[in-house]
Amino acid sequence: MGTQKIWLMSGRRFDSAPKLVAILPVGSVERHGDHLPLGTDTLEAETVASMVSEKMGAHLFPPVWYGSSLSLRRFGGTIDVEPNSLHSYVKSVIREILRNGYLLVVVINGHGGNSYILREVAREVASEFRERAIMVIDWWKDVGQKVRETLFESPGHAGEDETSVMMSIAPDYVDMDSAKDHTHEVRVRVSTFSTIIDEAMYPEAVLGKATKASPEKGRQFLEAVAEEIASEIQKILQVLSKPSEP
Repeated sequence: MGTQKIWLMSGRRFDSAPKLVAILPVGSVERHGDHLPLGTDTLEAETVASMVSEKMGAHLFPPVWYGSSLSLRRFGGTIDVEPNSLHSYVKSVIREILRNGYLLVVVINGHGGNSYILREVAREVASEFRERAIMVIDWWKDVGQKVRETLFESPGHAGEDETSVMMSIAPDYVDMDSAKDHTHEVRVRVSTFSTIIDEAMYPEAVLGKATKASPEKGRQFLEAVAEEIASEIQKILQVLSKPSEP
């Protein structure tokens, strides 16, 4: 079907195109160790979104580049947007997409600091548009998990999984000579907010074993993720396309 990039469409083509699924990547600009580009989260989210667009013929919207990156703002290159600002901006974008007639907006999130903000936005906007839907997917943890567990021994921020993905999609911007491993004996699995914990978990803006990465692992992970997202979208469309109860 090909990737349907909305920003390259003419006005006439846009007017005549079916408005079914819109895909919105959201990422961040922040430090990813010394070996990955600052735009890693956005590049990954846009790649996943593009793959899903190609599979389904869905419309791909330009990414939201900046995110909420409070925990890594002490590192050079991190651009931390205040949560309220991100909330308002993304809410306006999603509302405008729905106003243009789309049935479903799929937000592909590439950054953990955005997660709760995007879910709050989706809940609020969905209450305004009763017969539409907003899907929010943290692509690295909500889908493709069976494959992720099989492929990666030590995943994490700028770790084995994320480095593998970047080696697959943007190898020219990955500096494996500067890759470092960092694992922490305490893996916090519940929401904990603390500057001290952040500094302990990410002393060099890395969590996981980046040196174990490979482009083939990244490719396999991305394919599994895109396939599962497409499947979930189909399930939601089946519900949305049913006639409403009188």
